Amino acid sequence: MAGRKRHVRGRKGNQKKKQKTKRRLWLLFALSVLFLGCILYDCQRKGLLQKEWNKITQPGSTEKPVSTTSGDEQMIRVLLTNDAMNSIYHDKVRISGTAELLVRQNGQTKVYDKGQTISVSANNTKKSAKTVRISCPKGRIRVESITRSGKVQAYRGTMKLVRKKQGLILINTLSLREYLYGVVPSEMPSSYPMEALKAQAVCARSFAWRQMRSNSYKAYGADVDDTTAFQVYHMAGEDARTRRAVDRTAGKKVYSGDHVITTYYYSTSWGCSASEQEAWGTAKGSNYPVRFQTDSEDVGQGLSSEMRFYDFITGSKETYDSGYDWYRWSVTLSADTLGAKLGIGTVRKITVISRGKSGLIRKLRVRGSLGRITLEGQEEIRQKLYPSETEITKKKSGETAVLSMLPSAAFTVLDGSEKGTRTFTLIGGGLGHGVGMSQNGAGEMARQGKNYRQILKHYYSHCKVQ
Repeated sequence: MAGRKRHVRGRKGNQKKKQKTKRRLWLLFALSVLFLGCILYDCQRKGLLQKEWNKITQPGSTEKPVSTTSGDEQMIRVLLTNDAMNSIYHDKVRISGTAELLVRQNGQTKVYDKGQTISVSANNTKKSAKTVRISCPKGRIRVESITRSGKVQAYRGTMKLVRKKQGLILINTLSLREYLYGVVPSEMPSSYPMEALKAQAVCARSFAWRQMRSNSYKAYGADVDDTTAFQVYHMAGEDARTRRAVDRTAGKKVYSGDHVITTYYYSTSWGCSASEQEAWGTAKGSNYPVRFQTDSEDVGQGLSSEMRFYDFITGSKETYDSGYDWYRWSVTLSADTLGAKLGIGTVRKITVISRGKSGLIRKLRVRGSLGRITLEGQEEIRQKLYPSETEITKKKSGETAVLSMLPSAAFTVLDGSEKGTRTFTLIGGGLGHGVGMSQNGAGEMARQGKNYRQILKHYYSHCKVQ
């Protein structure tokens, strides 16, 4: 019996030890759960969980562009300008979605139904969020407060609104491929031959790639804007043919050696292309050749002399661009009106001081009754020598147009008079700066059977597409 009692007491002691161990384990488990709960609460309070969730469900919503790939899936951030496209600041932004819209501000996400419009004002109050993030995972984002070509456009990717002292800035973040879907039809008509559209896609990709690394808009958290200062984006919406051109040239860029070049392009040449040095005074390079825009690339003595340029611009030489309206144009300027704009009284004489081998004017002098002024560089010449609202006549169609500056700096000057008033008639050609690819020239080359690589090789000498 004594032995049996000792055995029972030993068994009870073991049970008590097991119970004590279980209680300790349960206590440890409860403390662990409590500790984990505290961590999760702190993360939620700081918004860390939402950020990680956004990375999974909204891959385009991160603030910095993805730099782990050199392909078309890397992200680009585009500053959308206002309705007039003359400022990056907005007084008010109104946005809707083609599907359910997610709007996150002040640490909270609110869901808006398809078509429901939200409005964000630049007015800053205590409750106003400095940053508003907007996504439409199953559709596109419509910015109702701005129009392009008279239409409200639906954007891919995500939007970020940031309040600044000057107003709201609106940043569209999306993949480079999706960005090109919006650029190519805005820069070249989608009806152009496919090989020309492919050449435009490669140019647009190369240009964007360079701008993404230039940090021009770093202070705003963006890479480019949607104007001609970079590349026109979403002016015409998307098109199936231009999307195909982007996809069929996926990843292709223009290289000089191991470096991607800035693939400048413009609307129409005057029958000759210009170098960077002629257009902007930069270091002379071989990637942007001076050549006649024909199958014969020999520019010979060039067009730097006034007589040779006059004969060329008033002649009938056939080039890739000669079938287009802006190939030749003219504009008549009143001596009084021009002088008033320049602040030199009545203009007496306009003298070309130097002209590049392409025929592009590099420097000219305007003498007036109250002084004289020297204009240098194609941009300054085009802007200052053109009084606003002056009609320019296209020679081929006879139609007139009013621009923000002269079509190009490739022109000759003729003295004259009109109704007893002294005038100056500029006879010129081309539309744009003249460096790199002529878009209309590319269109004609494609119609003549050239493929996009041959087109790019023509306009960017010593370069390769890869």
